[in-house]
Amino acid sequence: MNDGSDKDLDKTLADLGIATDDDAAADPAPQQQSDLETPLPVPGVIQAEGDARERTETFLVGLLLNIDPSYAVEVTQAADDEVSVEIHGGDAGRLIGKNGRTLAALEQIVNAVINRRDDSNVRVNVDVGGYKRRRDDRLRGQAEKTADQVRTRGQAIELEPMSAAERRIIHITLAGDADVTTESVGEGRDRRVVVRPA
Repeated sequence: MNDGSDKDLDKTLADLGIATDDDAAADPAPQQQSDLETPLPVPGVIQAEGDARERTETFLVGLLLNIDPSYAVEVTQAADDEVSVEIHGGDAGRLIGKNGRTLAALEQIVNAVINRRDDSNVRVNVDVGGYKRRRDDRLRGQAEKTADQVRTRGQAIELEPMSAAERRIIHITLAGDADVTTESVGEGRDRRVVVRPA
């Protein structure tokens, strides 16, 4: 079923210079490229067929070749409904962005593209140079330190605003701690975790 969101995604992909298989079939003639554009190695980089791992790898390789050919992509099937991607090489900071915002946007785009098919419901986790792994380790340490402070003081502590993924790490880390409870408060970008005595 195609709706407005599919058309928005198609426009975004077209703006990036990425064709879908449907686009390639509809317009088999190569498009004229300006000197400033890097041509894709194949006319369509989003496979309609294949498993989620194959579609993810094909899409990301095509996208990253347009950004910087020195990036390398390693894609693994973590579970039936989960694919893990590790991007190495190139300028990691360019893909991570300030506070991981570019990486979060890249992950969102990849998930939107891979799950375009009606029967597809796969979570694609994208990491660049181990950034998310290090961030998650830091957040787990922060959660445990905050829990210790809450136990010592007997008062709730409110953490700084975090993304949904970051808040989830805090909640999961402290879920088994019988001395504290966690809850998310606030709206939008101001949403944060509060750690309270149990």
